[in-house]
Amino acid sequence: MLIRIIKKNIGWLLLAAVALLPLLLVSANSTAIIQNTGVHSLNTFRIIAYIIAAAGIALALIKIIVSAVRISSEQRHKTRTEQEIEALKARKEQEERNARAKLNVKGPLKDSVIYERLKSRLNEDWGRLSTTKIPALMSDILRQMDDMNSYQAKLSRLLVNNGADYLDDTNGVLESVEQNILRKVRKVLNCFVVYEPSRVEDVQKMQTLLEETCASNESQLNNVKEFLLAITDFLNRQGDDNNGAEKLEIYKRTIMESITDKD
Repeated sequence: MLIRIIKKNIGWLLLAAVALLPLLLVSANSTAIIQNTGVHSLNTFRIIAYIIAAAGIALALIKIIVSAVRISSEQRHKTRTEQEIEALKARKEQEERNARAKLNVKGPLKDSVIYERLKSRLNEDWGRLSTTKIPALMSDILRQMDDMNSYQAKLSRLLVNNGADYLDDTNGVLESVEQNILRKVRKVLNCFVVYEPSRVEDVQKMQTLLEETCASNESQLNNVKEFLLAITDFLNRQGDDNNGAEKLEIYKRTIMESITDKD
């Protein structure tokens, strides 16, 4: 930074040097001045030379200090900007890694990602095993995921149409069921990578896993449907049935316990 300050203020340094010239000249020619004009004139020249030198040096110092402060501020700003750029770059790289990790275990799973991954598998090796139940089971799971989305949409319409904001927590119950289903499908997708469709024992393991996943999902979807019917009944009987809220709590508890048990 010192070199940068010197380069930026080379003109002011030269000005300070020039301002010292009168003082140097008076000092070098003091004898001649006394002889020609007297001691009084020498003192006058010295005062003028000191004033010129002091003014030049002071002006140069002020400019150098101001420049140093500005350069220091710019350097701090540049450093801060570079740090922010690096942080942003690191954040973007992490987001890109997360985007590439289609089955990322951090945070909630995205149903659209899981759905598309499973759907694409129907056109690949495992989906072509037409002599097994695997393609049909894969299609069943896709249908189950569609049903789950449909139930969530129906619940949302029920709550909005009936102004039942106080039942918003029921959305969380269905979201928990959906995540449970998605985790099971993620397990299937990961096994698709590990198992070999050319090995009989792997095909059997894959079919068994798919059958278990379908059965588990179907059970969860049946619970969700019963839950929606209970919510519908509760909304239809508002003010007439004091036990309605208690029944909903029982359904919610049953669903959440079934998810925990199956996990």
